[in-house]
This record gives sequence, structure tokens and C-alpha cells, in this order.
Amino acid sequence: METNAPAETRAAAANRRFPPFPLPPGASLPPYFGLLIIAGMILVLEVFNLTGIVPPVPAGLLLLVVAAASYLEGVRRGLIAATLVVTYEIYAFVQHGTTLLDPSWPPLRVAGLAFITYAVVGTVALFRRRLDALLRNERVLLEHADRERRRAERDRRDLAEALERVQSAQNALRMQASLLGAVGQSIIATDEAGRITWWNEPAARLFGRTWAEAATRPITELVPDPPSARESTLERIQRGASWTGEVEVGRPDGDPVTVVVSDSPIFGEAGRCAGMVRVVTDVSAQKEVERTQRLLADSGAALAASPDYESTIRTVARLCVPAFADGCAVDIVEADGMAWRLEAAHGDPGVEEKLRRSRRKHPVQLDSDDPVARVIRSGLPIVVNSVTEAQLAGFAKDGDHLETLRGMGLGSVIVVPLRATGRTLGAMAFWRGPRGRAFRGKDVALAQEIATRAGSAIQQARLFETALTASRAKSDFLAVMSHELRTPLTTIVGYTDLMLGGVPLHVPEQARTYIDRIRIAAGHLLGLIEQILVYARLETGREKTRPERVGVARILRESATLIESVADEKGVGFHVELPPAELTIETDATKFRQIVLNLLSNAVKFTDSGEVRLSAEADADAIRIAVKDTGIGIASEDLERVFEPFWQVDQSPTRRAGGAGLGLAVARRLATWLGGDVRVSSEQGRGSTFVLTLPLRWPGDIEPPGVVGEPTGIEAGTPGAAARESAIDPSAHRY
Repeated sequence: METNAPAETRAAAANRRFPPFPLPPGASLPPYFGLLIIAGMILVLEVFNLTGIVPPVPAGLLLLVVAAASYLEGVRRGLIAATLVVTYEIYAFVQHGTTLLDPSWPPLRVAGLAFITYAVVGTVALFRRRLDALLRNERVLLEHADRERRRAERDRRDLAEALERVQSAQNALRMQASLLGAVGQSIIATDEAGRITWWNEPAARLFGRTWAEAATRPITELVPDPPSARESTLERIQRGASWTGEVEVGRPDGDPVTVVVSDSPIFGEAGRCAGMVRVVTDVSAQKEVERTQRLLADSGAALAASPDYESTIRTVARLCVPAFADGCAVDIVEADGMAWRLEAAHGDPGVEEKLRRSRRKHPVQLDSDDPVARVIRSGLPIVVNSVTEAQLAGFAKDGDHLETLRGMGLGSVIVVPLRATGRTLGAMAFWRGPRGRAFRGKDVALAQEIATRAGSAIQQARLFETALTASRAKSDFLAVMSHELRTPLTTIVGYTDLMLGGVPLHVPEQARTYIDRIRIAAGHLLGLIEQILVYARLETGREKTRPERVGVARILRESATLIESVADEKGVGFHVELPPAELTIETDATKFRQIVLNLLSNAVKFTDSGEVRLSAEADADAIRIAVKDTGIGIASEDLERVFEPFWQVDQSPTRRAGGAGLGLAVARRLATWLGGDVRVSSEQGRGSTFVLTLPLRWPGDIEPPGVVGEPTGIEAGTPGAAARESAIDPSAHRY
């Protein structure tokens, strides 16, 4: 804005200070009053005729005054001056008695000249003033235009700067939007009322809506408050509080998604909460992976928990409902060539029972068009995204079956084969209701993985059952044959003892040698049969423990007495370090003795020179009995294999050490039954050390199932003990 006021404005202000004689533009007060004073003096002099000057002289002065007043003071001031002249002329006419129409009268000529002068000069002055006014207006317009130009220039610069700032802001916003869009997380901004004011592209994809559909809508329509939240979203915004939680939200396509929500308040200049920014992270894929892994882990654990595949398959079917599907059914191909329902699981117990009864009443024929039959025949999965009424009617066997199928609530169905070792054992069916999400490719893969594991479990359970049957048959055969063989052998041993004792007749020395060889061979066979009997009873669970309080030194002494003679025959040193006599242990004495005998027999058998040492030590909880020898030793890779049944260090048919290969296997299993264990340490060529560890007190929770079997080992003081003692032969045992 210009600060200099126009000239006419200043003049008008000056005129208003001197009413009723306003000054024209550019005029000043002294000349105006000076002219009036001059004109007044001339009139006074003319009236009183004091000067004596001829009339033209005052008339000329009057003309000069009128011209000056007209030019300087404007039309109105000039008119006033002319009026004074006319007044004067009228006065002269009255005084001299002359007429105004007399052109020869000097006063009349003077008046005419005055008016002519006024008219000419006034007109010139009028045009001059108009021209000055135009010039002044032009200057004002030019000054105004210049001011407007300068103002426009400033506005243009300000606008350019503002546009540049807006452009920079827009670029920054676009960059922020690009960055927020590239984050991959959904970001939503709201106002203080919880209405959506902005979101990025990932949010539009997540919620399946356009910006026009979401703008200004309450954010709780997209992401509802979870039931566990202590306060609503709007309350948190009003309080300016942050929040993080997991919410399940729906999409327009019907698929629910699990998201993690993180809310952060936005504060205005006054420190008042003006809205919030919500970051939404879709964790549905992660949750799906976790559910899949958890389901596979649980089903795998259930399948491995028991060899009874029927119970484990039932557990797996119930794990799949509702974690994976609304219903699950398992059909197994039986020997009659039909697929029979093994298990059915459903959220409704009534429907579940109907499913079981339906398959028992209507098994699937493998040559039918039933989806289960088709899957079993082809070994390929079948997926039905939407089951129709016509399909249900085609699968139904009768009206009751159709009602059962309708009650299942079939929407989307997967049928996958139960396969193992290249064979199809049956089929598993999974289904979801019409309102649930349809199965997709990853669901089919999960169903196949579950079915594969179930098929493997079924196959392994069947193989295990077959192996158990074979093992029972083997053990029964061994037990029967051992009993059948032991009876005549016992008779042979008994009669050889009688013959050597001179009953009924004295036997010559040469014959005694032959009889003694018969007795030794029979004893060897009897020892082998005894080991086989013990092993068979352990395998079939027919062995039973009889705990009692026994002295450790007595058991070790009895065992050492039986083996010491064998060591002497081989020229092997035999040393026994007995514990104190008062040391006792609560265990099964017969099995305890059998373990020690087996360990000593093995040590003597594989020691050709050096010694075998038996020792014992105890602490507050257990006793450790060590059998150490200087024999051939055991390779490190065979330290555990020596405890396997029928395994021999020397596998050749010409091995020098005989035996069935059951001694150490029986020793470890008996030790386990007694709550202990047998361990070995060895170095090839330098000998081995076997350590038996048993608890001093009988653990009451190790009682194995089974019926009472026949006594094992040697029971001193019982009838026939002498005959059985002669049957102990180290060749019956081995590493």
C-alpha cells in the first residue's frame, strides 16, 4: 500500500479547514484574500473618488482582478469578482444617471470586457483544470497501477513460494505414501471420532475394499474390538492411549483373517488427541503354519503313542475336528474287500454316532462310484468345493442314509487315500460346512500329510501285531521244545549221577570216563535250555519277580563256587572280593544269582590266560557288582550289540566258543526287571569289565505283568540241586 495521499485529497483537507471559501487545487489562502482586498480598495476609491484617476485605470485593475480570480480561484471565485464589478457599475449608473445599454458609457464597456475576459479566461482555466484533473487522474492511475504491479509481483512471488511449498509437501506425502505402501503392513489413520481419514494400499488389499468404501467410516466396522479388550477403540482415542492386540476380522469374501493391531495416538498442537494411527499386520499365514505344525505334531504324537492303530486313528480324527475341519471320517479296507468305517468325528455328538452307524450298515463297495471307493481305487485325492443336493442323493443308499448325509453339513469336502509302502489301506474324508471357508491347495496338502502319517501308523501297527504274533509263536515253540528237551536231559543227568555213584553196580574206570562225558554234555544242553526258557518267559511276559531280603555276600559266594571249578580247569585265576556279611539287598534272589552266574560264565569263557575278578561295593542307594577279566575284549562298536539276543562276537560257524548267545541279553533284561542295569567297558586284547547295578531297596513300580513262570537258575538246597549244578557250563553263555 502507498502511503502518499493524492494532491486533491490534501487540497480538499485544506479547504475543509477554511469554510465557506474552499481553495482550488494548487491555490493558497494569501493570494485569494489579496485579490479580494485589492478589488475592495479599488471600489472604495472609485466610490469616494479620492484618487482623481481617470475611470479606465480602475476598470483595468478590475479586469486584472477578475482575470486573476477566474484563473487562480476557479469559476465560483471569478464569478464573485465579476459580481463585484457589476455592482460597481450599477453604482456608477445610479450616480451618473447613465443607462446600461449605452455602449459609449465607459462603465458598460468595462463590464462587458470584464464578462468577456471572465468567459475567455474562465473557459481556458476550466480546460486547464480539466486537463490537470485528467493528468492527475492519470498519475493516480499510473501510481495505482504501479502499486498493483508491485503488489501483483509480490503476490506472484508469494504464490510461487506457496506453490513450491505445496509441491514439496505433495512430494513428501507421495514419498511417505510410497514408503508406507512399500512397508507391506496395513496403516490406517483416523480422526478423534474414530472415522477413517487415510489408509495405504496394503490396507485396501487386506480388507478387500476401495478407498471410497472405507472413507469416513468408523474403523470398528473393519476391525472390531476384541471381546477381551477392557475399553473400546473410541475410548482409547479420547484418552490418547496406545494398544496392541490380536483380532480376527472378516473380509467381504467371507474368509476371516487374524491380524495383530498396534494403535498409536496422534496429538494436536494443544496436546489434545486428534486421532490415531493403526498398524495392522496380517498374521493369518503364520497362524495357519502354527496350526498346521501343531496339528501334525499332535497327530504324530498320537500315532506314535500306542501300537493300537484303532485308538490312535480315533485320536487323530478328533484332533482334526475342529482344528482343521468340521468333520472327519476314516474308512479302512478289510479282508472282505469292503471299506468299513473305523472312526468318525464331528462337532455334534448325535451326527457323529449316526456316521458310525451309517458305515456299519452301509460299507463302501470298492467298485462303486462313492468318492471313498474312487480314492481307494485310484490312490489320488478328490476335492469337492461345493456339495450339491443331487450329489448327496446319488451317494445315498436309502432314505436314512440321505438324511445322515444331509445332517453332516457338507459344504467343501476332501477325500485322501491312506497309503503305506505303495498300498492303499483306506481313505480319510474331511469336510467343512456350507458357511465355512472352502478347502484350498494347502489344505489338500495338509490332509494328505495327515493321511500319510495315519497310513504309516496303520501299516506299522499291523506289522507290529504280526511281529508280536510271530514272537509269541516263537517263544511258545521255544518254551514247549525246551520243556520237552529238559525232561529227558534231566533224566539223563540223574541216571549218570547214579551210575557214577555205583548204582546199581560199580562202573569200571574206563566206563566212568564215558559216563562223565555224557553227564557234561547233558549239563551243557540243560544250561542252554535253561537260558532259552528264561528268555522265552521274558519275551512273553510270563516271568514274575519275587522280592526278598538276601545277603549279597551269600549270593556272590554261591555263584563263585559254581564257576571257580571251570576257571581252574582252564588255568585261569579266579579271585573274589566279598562285601561285608551284613550287607543285604531287597530283590529277587534267583534272578540276582542268575545275572551274576551269566556274567561270570562269559568272563571265564573268553579268558584263556590271566584272571577273572569278582568284587562288590555299595553306597546309600545301590550296589555295584563288577566282573573283570583279562580276556579278548570287545570292539567299541560292539559294546551294545553284545546285549542283543543271539548275537555272537564270533559269527563264523567254526567259532571256538559255543552257546546260544542269550547269556548277556538275559542278564541285562533281568537287571532291568529288578530296577537296575548292566554296563560294559572294554579294550580289545586287554579284557572287559561288566558292572551290575541294583537298588538296595525294592522299587515297587517295576512289577512286570504276566503269570508266575518256572523258577530259573540254581536254587541251593532244593531237590535236584546237585543235578542242576552240574548243568552250569560256561559255554552256555557268551558276550
